[in-house]
Amino acid sequence: MLALAASAEVSREAATWFGLRGPVCPLGHLFGECVCPGCGLTRATAMVVQGRFHDALATNPAGFVVAGLCAAALLLQLDVVRRGRVLGVHTALSRYGRVVFVSGILSAWLLRAAGWC
Repeated sequence: MLALAASAEVSREAATWFGLRGPVCPLGHLFGECVCPGCGLTRATAMVVQGRFHDALATNPAGFVVAGLCAAALLLQLDVVRRGRVLGVHTALSRYGRVVFVSGILSAWLLRAAGWC
């Protein structure tokens, strides 16, 4: 995911990978990006990975959450491989990551609905 984000050509309107356009959200297309909590999330995550923080914040603030969770998941999996087994702390951190993901998406959606867009 992080490698794809780093290699994408991203604007606030669209993302392309090697000339192929990314998916279009039907809900966001019909009603506007501020209605859908995930609209712009792929683009914002790619912008965070590329260091374009201001653009990412304007596109979808939850991109920071997703990029951070991707990096944390990579580190977590590397630790599992290093230890050769899954520990209870790994399971707990994975569960915590899901809570952070849902909370981050919903918080960003509320920000956008309150006029962030």
